[in-house]
Amino acid sequence: MGVRVLVDDRGRLSIPAEIRKQLGFREGDKVIIEPLGPGEFRVIKMRAAAESGKGMYSNLRGPGERVSDELIRDRRREQRESEE
Repeated sequence: MGVRVLVDDRGRLSIPAEIRKQLGFREGDKVIIEPLGPGEFRVIKMRAAAESGKGMYSNLRGPGERVSDELIRDRRREQRESEE
């Protein structure tokens, strides 16, 4: 189901309540935003990606390491690179 939403001046968009309910998203949930191509991205609940240990995110985790730790490290590295 496709629903049109607007991106506001701060880059935010709102996921309609019906879709949040279907996906099980709640206030405060952490998500992964994965670019797929020009004008397209996927939103994945962080907890679902970390707990499943399956699919494309399973390779992010080293032995005894949480996916969130790896994602935070990647984000910090990207931030440093963008500041150079």
